[in-house]
Amino acid sequence: MAIALCVYIVYYLYKEYDIVVLKFNSSIRNLAILASVSFVVLFLIPYFLTESLKSARFLFTIPISIIAFIFLFIFYRRIANPSNPNTFIVRRNKLSMVSVASIALLPICTVIGDYQWITFTVMNLAFFAITAIEADRYLYFIENNNRMYEVFALKKKQRDESVERKIIYEDLTRREIEVALSILSNLSYKNIAKDLFIAESTVSKHASNIFKKTGVKNRREFLKRFRKKK
Repeated sequence: MAIALCVYIVYYLYKEYDIVVLKFNSSIRNLAILASVSFVVLFLIPYFLTESLKSARFLFTIPISIIAFIFLFIFYRRIANPSNPNTFIVRRNKLSMVSVASIALLPICTVIGDYQWITFTVMNLAFFAITAIEADRYLYFIENNNRMYEVFALKKKQRDESVERKIIYEDLTRREIEVALSILSNLSYKNIAKDLFIAESTVSKHASNIFKKTGVKNRREFLKRFRKKK
């Protein structure tokens, strides 16, 4: 269960931050394989040979703990200083750190002993942090709904005028909404990439999708059409 949680948290962070955070071929697939192989080689086999649960726990948790804290350190350094932070990004980064710290502590909880209340508390903390991120994102979108009003309103307008204007509307994804809000704030793609911790090429791809879905040709037309006039 704990291994599955760790893999899921890392997968979530890969999706959330488009992870340019980790290198060394540390894809989610490779991390899942590493965790599974480590469990078999460092826990199951030693336990089968020695019949000592304490020794098997020690052999398994020490290397995994080291890897987990290295991940925590690298992740912290990657997200600690956003170039143009807003409160939403700061909160998301803090909650992500709580989630990563929780999975880093799980192996240590295993070494301590069979105190399930400690282990479940740490596991639940990781899930609650992710839940809080998603709830905060929803509130962030509601808070900025007026800035995106014309973009969202385009759905009805394009549906009514689709035959005449021949524009096909598709709903924006949550990442595209974040990018759209940043574009409406007149941030460059480079700064958007730094703020959202994704590659600049990924921002460009999202922007291209946004322009296509909202019936404009480029960034200039998007700003002219949807940016709120002062």
